[in-house]
Amino acid sequence: MAEKQLIIEVMASVTKRTSDYFKNEFGIITTENNSSGGELDALVLLDMTAVIIMGGKINLLVVFSFEEPLIDAIYHEMTDELGIKDDEVEKYRKAAAGDVINTVLGHSTIDLLNLDKNGISITPPRILNDVKIIQTMKYKMFYAQSLQTPLGGMTIGLVGSQKLFNEIFCITG
Repeated sequence: MAEKQLIIEVMASVTKRTSDYFKNEFGIITTENNSSGGELDALVLLDMTAVIIMGGKINLLVVFSFEEPLIDAIYHEMTDELGIKDDEVEKYRKAAAGDVINTVLGHSTIDLLNLDKNGISITPPRILNDVKIIQTMKYKMFYAQSLQTPLGGMTIGLVGSQKLFNEIFCITG
């Protein structure tokens, strides 16, 4: 499969699954905003960011970056009846971000089985605190889709090797 088609299929699945999850679980409607791509240092991270690596033939770092009002609303919706203490709020906000990316990507692997018949692995979610630039030797390029909700926005980013993104950005050499 061509790299461009892989990126398109992964992003289509992840954005659809995110929109469906937000609507069904939280009553939050999303709309797709602008998309962007390029070298990794140009990927803008928002207030809270969760990442997971999708393995196998996909081999992408998937980034969910949330504006604070959106992750706060999701956190409150997930924990409203739990009686969270003030000193535990940040821990549960991070857990909410991790739960969102883990759930969405878990469902996306079903959509993407045609890309890797041997299965698609996903790592546990990792929360990046106060990080505004992802630094990695392995992954150099990204493609991102912004989603907007009435409660705030988020960015879904796919980060991979330059080879993987060459066709999308028409890089030769």
